[in-house]
Amino acid sequence: MPSDATLTLDDLDAIAHRAAGLDDPSPVVAELVAAVEQGRLAEPADAAHAFLLASEITERAGDLPAALGLAERAAAAPGADGFVRAGHAELLVRSGHAEQGRAVFADVRPELLQDPLAASYLSESLEAAGLAGVAEEWLSAAVRTLLSGDQPVLDRVEVMFALVKERHRVREGLGLEHDELDDLYHEMQVAVDTPDPDEGRALLFWPEAELAALLARWPGQAETYGSDWDEHRAGLERTLAGWSGSGVVRLGLFVGSVDGLLAFAAEEGVDPADPQAHLEYADVVGETAGAVEWPPQRNAPCWCGSGVKYKKCCLPRSRG
Repeated sequence: MPSDATLTLDDLDAIAHRAAGLDDPSPVVAELVAAVEQGRLAEPADAAHAFLLASEITERAGDLPAALGLAERAAAAPGADGFVRAGHAELLVRSGHAEQGRAVFADVRPELLQDPLAASYLSESLEAAGLAGVAEEWLSAAVRTLLSGDQPVLDRVEVMFALVKERHRVREGLGLEHDELDDLYHEMQVAVDTPDPDEGRALLFWPEAELAALLARWPGQAETYGSDWDEHRAGLERTLAGWSGSGVVRLGLFVGSVDGLLAFAAEEGVDPADPQAHLEYADVVGETAGAVEWPPQRNAPCWCGSGVKYKKCCLPRSRG
């Protein structure tokens, strides 16, 4: 990639993916850092993501002090949100700076009442820092704040379900007995109007090369799938996160291909550019190939195939 090229979020993920399996990933880390320092990002707000990727690669290589330094730069960069700051706090605690790390965690804590995803990323970072008990305490307090009605909260039901769901998981990990708020989680899970658990919901996903081929043949499909792979993945992640936040279970993605779509259209005698044909093609893919599970398991590679951990790849896209 030319040194003066403008880099998208997708390009940053591709660079980070090259670090997998390298004995010395430092050149990849340097490339990510240079992209920010040289002002080569297509979106300045992607600086936090670039530093976060560099931090994760460095941590994986066993250099925790350097990883912490990069996480600190991520937290101070444009585009740093609660997710990025929670990761910084986690590394602070793990590096022996417990007081400072707890202070950063505390700064992120208000997100629990605003961002439906905060329950997951904040509790996971607290757990990784050995503070699962704090996660349980904060989740419990956030639930009770919502129940009191004393504080206005956007998307109250979605935030509530995310909180009680994550709280239930954390408490099970701590071996705590069920209480009335665990009962609330089960009640909400039953009350939500979900599809049949054996059917669930899934979206049609186009891998990077397939999306490029699709848009080259039918440019108008950009209105449905996004104008590029970044936009495509962000749209899918936001939709899936919204379904999950409302209590829908068994979510996934059907992986499409242009050749498969053309073959289906030819067999059925339909126009491959017709949106209805795409819906029917997705059903066929689901019946023959099954779905990619969403969300991936904790610390697993992202569903999009980038090779980067989900929590550092497509998870943040849902907050865009």
